[in-house]
Amino acid sequence: MTSFRTRITTALAAGALAMSASHALASYDFINIATASTSGSYYPAGLAISKLINDNLKVRASAQSSAGSVENVSLLRNQEANMAIIQNNVVRDALNGTGVFEGKQFKELEVLAPLFVNTDHILVRKDAGVSSLADIKGKRWAVGAPGSGTLLSNKAVLQGGGLTVDDVKAEHLGQTEAIAALQNGIIDGADLTSGVPFAQLQQALLAAGGRLTLYSMTPEEQKAVVERSGWKAPFTIPANTYSDQPEPIVTVSHLALIMVPSDFPEDLALDILKTLNDNVDDLKAAHGAFRSFDLSSAEEKINALKLPVNGGAQRFYDGL
Repeated sequence: MTSFRTRITTALAAGALAMSASHALASYDFINIATASTSGSYYPAGLAISKLINDNLKVRASAQSSAGSVENVSLLRNQEANMAIIQNNVVRDALNGTGVFEGKQFKELEVLAPLFVNTDHILVRKDAGVSSLADIKGKRWAVGAPGSGTLLSNKAVLQGGGLTVDDVKAEHLGQTEAIAALQNGIIDGADLTSGVPFAQLQQALLAAGGRLTLYSMTPEEQKAVVERSGWKAPFTIPANTYSDQPEPIVTVSHLALIMVPSDFPEDLALDILKTLNDNVDDLKAAHGAFRSFDLSSAEEKINALKLPVNGGAQRFYDGL
């Protein structure tokens, strides 16, 4: 267990970073990209984007780990970040003041670009007795850290089985901790979200020696999750994506978006998108989740979600 001294030291360091970042962010000379935990796809994606910015533009950039999408809205609101990766339902709720943002509406959000599809991986112990989503009831389940998009994804998946978080023995663990707890037999399962393939999940499956498996939804369960959540989409993980996975995995997904504050400079937004578009191969080499990154179809995705777009980003899409 992490010592009290270590936690305090970490908190003080994080606070100092946030204060210095907030000071630098005012002029947009420094781009601080809020991501999520280091175990998912948001953090390595943020690192890859920040590297391209540092290598090609006259501003500095870095990626900051966080609790995830919900916290990232707060980081933008408090000017502790000026770019963030946020899943589509969290953006919608923040703009409208609904869901977890009821009474805390934040309208100053604009889309820079769709990033990639984030997919639900329902990882369970083979001996946990999970043969349907309804079977998760009463199980020791990692539902995601507070303030994370993973928590919202878990709620959506549980809804598909007619359940809520109150119906499980909920453990509010981040994805790294959830995988470790599964490997050690402490919990029964978790819904983990990432791009496909999910490298850490693949490592966990190999290390578990057949003790862990990915749950595949029935078509009826998939439809229930999509309809009851209102923001998940059907998704199928191809066969043999992961070890000991001879059949496709039926699941759901959502879209991750690169969001910026409404005062984000349009010329800088345009330059960043040009840089990303010119270096797509570097992004795809950096992380497998970028396989679905395609700015040529970005405007169509944004319009379907009916979200506000940064002016510089719109100029970029108009020029494609």
